[in-house]
Amino acid sequence: MTTPAAGSPASFELTPIGEVDSPFQTIEGGCDYRSESRIVLLPELRDGLVGIEYFSHLWVTYRQHRSAEWLQARGWGAAPLLVLPPDDDRAGQGVFSSRAPCRPAGLGSCVVFLLRREENVLVVRGLDALHGTPVVDVKPYVPHFDAFPDAAVPLHWAKVMERSDDAARLSRELHWDTSNTDFTLGLRAGVAALQRLGVARGATLRADLAGSTFFAHGFEMATGCSLLRGTLAHTLRSAAETPWTVRLVHGDNIVGFRLLRVVWPDAATVLGANEETILATPDS
Repeated sequence: MTTPAAGSPASFELTPIGEVDSPFQTIEGGCDYRSESRIVLLPELRDGLVGIEYFSHLWVTYRQHRSAEWLQARGWGAAPLLVLPPDDDRAGQGVFSSRAPCRPAGLGSCVVFLLRREENVLVVRGLDALHGTPVVDVKPYVPHFDAFPDAAVPLHWAKVMERSDDAARLSRELHWDTSNTDFTLGLRAGVAALQRLGVARGATLRADLAGSTFFAHGFEMATGCSLLRGTLAHTLRSAAETPWTVRLVHGDNIVGFRLLRVVWPDAATVLGANEETILATPDS
């Protein structure tokens, strides 16, 4: 592991170059990524903006000067967290694998759409910073260097954020009630196992299961146990190879299931079925 060189400074100061003039005034109000904001730079820095109006998008780096207030509003204390707690939809993720506005160094960044420049003021849309936020840098967004169409993002993360139909669009993309039946069985098995253990996704878990690849993916989505993290052991079985089984472990507590049925007409039927018709404990 790389450590700071001997004699290197443990901290440094950043001098703001301006601040945000935004309609977003409170932590509770949040940001909607559609409204206009103004980035007001110091007047003496105006010449540094020459030519910036020819770019459509900008990177904005700013100081998260109210992150402690955000943490306290969520009941998470005042200090930045390293792992997000169970009551968050990103539970179990490290703060560096999330976009939570409580970065340990207190710096946030955002790509914004540049509407126009007015002398030392940049009028933008999509800035997720509150009114009065200190700005520490602005630079052009260049697709050749900054856009990666093949980048992998788990679970359509951050898809619902801008258009009024985004929630419906995401439902279509995930197509829950027409999705693969094995995937849906994995979801049901994972949720049932969490409920039996009395824990939430993001708890320290490990699992063994036997079934199809889609079944494993659904279970992974529900529980957070993952082949990538080494917390899920998967034995591949086809519909003709039974039983399909699940074993989920949390500390000294263990819960296990076998599937009573692995062939279903569609995912909607799986979602609507009583748990007793899907799962049974191994000795029942």
